[in-house]
Amino acid sequence: ARLAAFIPYGLLGYLVALGCLLIVLVRTQHRLVIAVITIAVALLTLCHLAWLAPLFANDHRAAGTATFRLMSLNMYNGGADSQKVAQRAERADIVILVEATPSALQDLKPFGWDERFPYSLGDPKDGFTNTAVYSRFPLRQSKLIGNTSFQQWETTVRVPDVGSIRLMAVHPCNPYCGGGLWSEEHQLLNEAVSDNLDQPLVVAGDFNAVDDHGPMQTLRRLGLESATDVAGAGWLPTYPADKPFPPLLPIDHVMINKELTATSVTSFAITGTDHRGLFATLAGAKS
Repeated sequence: ARLAAFIPYGLLGYLVALGCLLIVLVRTQHRLVIAVITIAVALLTLCHLAWLAPLFANDHRAAGTATFRLMSLNMYNGGADSQKVAQRAERADIVILVEATPSALQDLKPFGWDERFPYSLGDPKDGFTNTAVYSRFPLRQSKLIGNTSFQQWETTVRVPDVGSIRLMAVHPCNPYCGGGLWSEEHQLLNEAVSDNLDQPLVVAGDFNAVDDHGPMQTLRRLGLESATDVAGAGWLPTYPADKPFPPLLPIDHVMINKELTATSVTSFAITGTDHRGLFATLAGAKS
């Protein structure tokens, strides 16, 4: 899992190797073997580019309804700057906050949080295993997704001019948890997704997995697609966001099924957390 997380960066290795081989090809007198190797590396480089290209290509899945906006953020043990979180959420209709401590959620209230989001879902407990969902629109049929390391919720949001959207706010344990928890909790998520594919479905949060990991490939086989892919939003790594270097791994996602489309997806930085957040504009897909 740890090795697979860095598969996309293999492209950099191919490009360096290709550049070195081209230099050798120009300077050597015995070119046949070097030429064959250079062609092979060039083909591998093109394959790797083709693997990543869908991230940058808009699927042109037309919207058939009004749009709604979803924001997702890992608050890193509640450490995210509450004022900046509230500012970012001013344009959102639905907000998912994982690793949200009770004090962090309380700190949002002075910024008009409850007025903006009159409907909420969560079971705040001491510690940082909480996941909270806030919405401008009513929530119903809400329940926890199994007994997992971090809270994971499923609910139904009634979005005006769009209809009922089944929403899952997720945060499976990461590969470092040990004891097979990463696989087990993703399996619970897969089962929940399978049970809700007969309706518009959004699954968003910190998946602790990149697109090349098995659990994400399973979700794709079930019928989910990354909103990033659908919108052609490009490469959006979100972790780690608290280092001197840029984030390397896209482990936060907004996934949708065929009944929905994405018109835009962007990432944003919040001080105090080790994740970048995601902001997605979604709509019902035109039939």
